[in-house]
Amino acid sequence: MSISPRLLRGLFAAAVAGGVVLLLGTMIAPERVWGGYLMGFSYFVGLALAGPLFLSIHYLTRAKWSQPLRLVPEAMTAALPAAFVLGLVLLMGTHALYEWSHAAVVAEDALLQHKAPYLNLAGFALRLVAYFAIWIWLGRKLAARSRATEPPQQRRRRDIGFSALFMATFAITFSLASVDWIKSLDPHWFSTMFALRTLSGVGSAGLAVCVIVLVVLRRKGTLRAVVTRDVMDDLGKILLALSLFWAYIWYCEYMIIWYSNIPEETGYYLLRNQGGWGTLVRVNLIVNFAIPFLSLMLRAWRRNGVVLMRIAGVVLVGRALDLYVMVDPPILGGELRLGLWELGPLLGALALFAWILLRALARTPLAAPDPQSGSSSAS
Repeated sequence: MSISPRLLRGLFAAAVAGGVVLLLGTMIAPERVWGGYLMGFSYFVGLALAGPLFLSIHYLTRAKWSQPLRLVPEAMTAALPAAFVLGLVLLMGTHALYEWSHAAVVAEDALLQHKAPYLNLAGFALRLVAYFAIWIWLGRKLAARSRATEPPQQRRRRDIGFSALFMATFAITFSLASVDWIKSLDPHWFSTMFALRTLSGVGSAGLAVCVIVLVVLRRKGTLRAVVTRDVMDDLGKILLALSLFWAYIWYCEYMIIWYSNIPEETGYYLLRNQGGWGTLVRVNLIVNFAIPFLSLMLRAWRRNGVVLMRIAGVVLVGRALDLYVMVDPPILGGELRLGLWELGPLLGALALFAWILLRALARTPLAAPDPQSGSSSAS
């Protein structure tokens, strides 16, 4: 598949620029730049994990219509080793991000002492390595299934086996990872729905990337025979469902905390309802739910590649906004600030992901649908 070398060079340069901003920020504004890095890292990991997640769903459902579209999730999976390297870099910013990483703070806080067997630097690092070891191994197994040469029945069993194993381990490891990396920024806050909320954002953003890439390839003529208007309609419906799922989980978490009115839970939203944060939370709901919902309800817009791609772009912006609202309030406090230190690492991480994705797509041959993949249809 042909990818513009100029585009690849530009994305790589943007990724390097993000790294330079991170390096400068560690000396000038460490807390702000590490907050931006955590946003970029979380966004990057979510998009990389969306690859094996969608591949697992494809194999478990045996959907024939999505067979030719697997090339994008397979290419997204190629970013997992780079995500692991970014995770190792994150370890250097733990003292700037997490109050539980300071022994003096823990010594004066009874709750943090109670959580110390789990929230400690050694456990944080070991779990991070374990998460990525599992994700990378299973991700490579799933991405390689399209090139497997076993007999059809054995191939089907292995497809389902690896997919089921990934889904089971992913449910546990991603839940723990979301607590480690994001929720522990507010170590005194309690929520049983946070992992599901972050997962809903991963699904929406991951599918939005697939939509954009597939529509672009269709417009270039590469996949025009595969990405039909019916397929775009199906993708739009799934994106609509994922946006609804994100809104549902967000509302459930908020409503339960508001209704129960327990101090250990309400502090999270009290901070995010102050000043500019309160406005941003409302904008977050509009971008992640209202715009996709109202737009994708229209069948004509779901079947229009240009419109569908723009809505997917809005969803990607919404994912960044959602991460900003989750990550930065405990770092910045009541004052909302958004500048180079927040945007530089975030945009650099996204540029790196796009560079890896496009390089992987450039090495991917376009294959015809495999009749052994399944027999169900999404339409």
